[in-house]
Amino acid sequence: MESLSQQTELLTEQVESLENQLLTGLTINPELTQYFEVRTGQRVRVSTTFVTLEGVVLATAEDGVQLREDSGDLVLIPFHNITSVQ
Repeated sequence: MESLSQQTELLTEQVESLENQLLTGLTINPELTQYFEVRTGQRVRVSTTFVTLEGVVLATAEDGVQLREDSGDLVLIPFHNITSVQ
């Protein structure tokens, strides 16, 4: 029975996380988080629904990434706007 209880608890946590994402509009994407975390300090190209940006990864959050463009501008990109990365 403990296994069933653990599975129920895990599913409850996942549902709560999804509900929170829907309410806030912030999308958690573990794959993108990991992709950008290992590239901190490196140059990347990020295509969004609006524009393609290039810059150095400064920070990664659970719902987005911060880049410094060549101009020195800091850009925050929510994961839900990202269509591709290079």
